[in-house]
Amino acid sequence: MNKKGFLLIVTFFILCSCKESQKKQTERILNEWQGKEIIIPPAVTFKHFGKDTLCNYLWDKPYKIFVYVDSVGCSSCQLGLQAWKGIVQNHSRKIDLGFIFVVHSSNFNRLDTDVLILDFDYPIIYDYNNYFDKLNNFPPAPFRTFLLDKDNKVLLIGSPIGNIEMWEKYKSVMASVRNE
Repeated sequence: MNKKGFLLIVTFFILCSCKESQKKQTERILNEWQGKEIIIPPAVTFKHFGKDTLCNYLWDKPYKIFVYVDSVGCSSCQLGLQAWKGIVQNHSRKIDLGFIFVVHSSNFNRLDTDVLILDFDYPIIYDYNNYFDKLNNFPPAPFRTFLLDKDNKVLLIGSPIGNIEMWEKYKSVMASVRNE
């Protein structure tokens, strides 16, 4: 066997082992977070179109989609405001479902601007001091979107944005828990 063939085989095995370790990491995160309670800091600032607002009713919803975004990169890009806007408008009234968007950012002014430009008509928690992550030690992205029950315990992990299969899982879990 020549050197190129040998290197190709070694590279293939290295790539396969990396994928396997990524699969194991995903399984570990899913197992670790299933049923875990998201801890809510005592002082939470919701903003609606850049203005402080009280939205404590969201914590009382029987189901909540909880999305955490940190300051790495463009927060509003990571959050996917445009995509969430459609889901919120289509489902927040049909299902007794709250949406809790938590952003820890280094540039809240940019987030304010994006919210106004996109006409994102739903409150966002501005986590100025990163309390949510300090209390919960969230897993890395993309594992920062959770379906929570009334007690803020994790039922599912994964974003339904652009993922019809995940959205169907969300609906299935909410229906099965409702019927218990």
